Amino acid sequence: MRLSMAQGGHSMEQTKKLGRRDFLRWCGLAAAATALAACAPAAPAAAPTAVPAQATEAPAGQQAAPATTGKGSLRYMYWGTEQEAAVKAQVEAFKQVAPGITVDAQLVPWDQYWDKLLTAIAGGSAPETYWLNMDNFTALVAKDALFCIQPYLDKEDAAKADWTINFDPLKEAYSYNKEAYSWPRDYDTIAVAVNLDLFKAAGLDYPSSADNFKAWDWGTFRTYAEKLTKQEGGRTTQFGVLATNTDQEGWFNWIYSNGGTILNQDKTQVTIGEKPALDALREYVSYRLKGWSPGEESLQSQDTNAMFYTGKLGMMITGDWNVGVFNDNIKDFEWDLLPIPYAPTGKSICMIHGLGNTIDKKAKDPELCFQWIKFLGSKDGSSILGKTGTVIPSRQDTAQLWFDPSFKPAHRKIYLDWTPTAVFFPNTAKPSTAEWEKPILDQLTLVMEQGKDLEQAINEAVQTANNILAGKAT
Repeated sequence: MRLSMAQGGHSMEQTKKLGRRDFLRWCGLAAAATALAACAPAAPAAAPTAVPAQATEAPAGQQAAPATTGKGSLRYMYWGTEQEAAVKAQVEAFKQVAPGITVDAQLVPWDQYWDKLLTAIAGGSAPETYWLNMDNFTALVAKDALFCIQPYLDKEDAAKADWTINFDPLKEAYSYNKEAYSWPRDYDTIAVAVNLDLFKAAGLDYPSSADNFKAWDWGTFRTYAEKLTKQEGGRTTQFGVLATNTDQEGWFNWIYSNGGTILNQDKTQVTIGEKPALDALREYVSYRLKGWSPGEESLQSQDTNAMFYTGKLGMMITGDWNVGVFNDNIKDFEWDLLPIPYAPTGKSICMIHGLGNTIDKKAKDPELCFQWIKFLGSKDGSSILGKTGTVIPSRQDTAQLWFDPSFKPAHRKIYLDWTPTAVFFPNTAKPSTAEWEKPILDQLTLVMEQGKDLEQAINEAVQTANNILAGKAT
């Protein structure tokens, strides 16, 4: 998930929605992060190619993680209770190959993670190893706040082999000036989770999968959202869809499906005011304006995931990281997945993102830390993520494990099938993504919650964001 946590000035809806990962944008970043933003980042990577139908094997002799004789202790900071079991399993497995190294895995709530980490980095007291998403990597690597692992990869063939087997775009995303600074951990794409029991009760069929679900378009999506919405006594008791004011699990997917973009190619101007993007936003915000989606007031007291697995939502736009959460919590109905609905362009495009395991630049024993993140990136360490159905591993040979046909739901492979056309978010280092995206989010909140005219709101957002990108005071 790519989202960073809003530190100030954002709505309760945004705060409740930021569950795991959905890649510094949301961060208001306060003083600590302001000090960390710096020169322009490396060029963004292209969307990853699909996971091979047959697993790609690592070179002979490189399947098992080699033992290490290192001794010492280190901290490993991460977020997401839904991944706690997998992280603990990785720590236990690491003990078998590196009994002399103690890993203190520190789970930090999502709404505290970035504030705590960025403040610690700025103060020189960061944990030795931690998770990074692509937004924060872009800003931090440009500031020389991360330890470069390339020298270790170059001198150790086994590690180099394990690094190489990661999907190319993920390696590129976590490299800077062609040198590796973070080891890819996983990747995620976006789909629509659907309550099949509510479909049946509303007289709706699961859409045909023929021609890659081509009949599942904006018009069909609107019809389903409307019919899945129920009211009793003037109060909505069941919503058709969750349409949040977020990019990864929201409007980004509609914009790119409709041929729009967020930034121009050289990342100097915001492009959401152009017709394809504006039309997509108009479609997306209509789900809120028509009352088919809960608004900020409803979200203030409810966890969005819980709304789905307690049967209060017919459809929820979400990433693969929530599949395990839903399987663990959904007991009373059947559920499945559908792709992002097709726009009038005939395209269905979603965002792609991934996390990286990172060594802090000021770690006292980076070689010890490398033993840990190298294990996490090995076939043994990475397989834990796939076998447990936690997230899709970044390695080509272990990613397939997450798509085991015995895992629910039936169409979880949609997350794989939509990978080849998926798009990364266009992050910037200076100004940070958070700075220029904030006026967009703020204006969309006014549209969704107060009914402000969309075109006026977007025009104002574009003007403010472009000034920020140009380095002008606002």
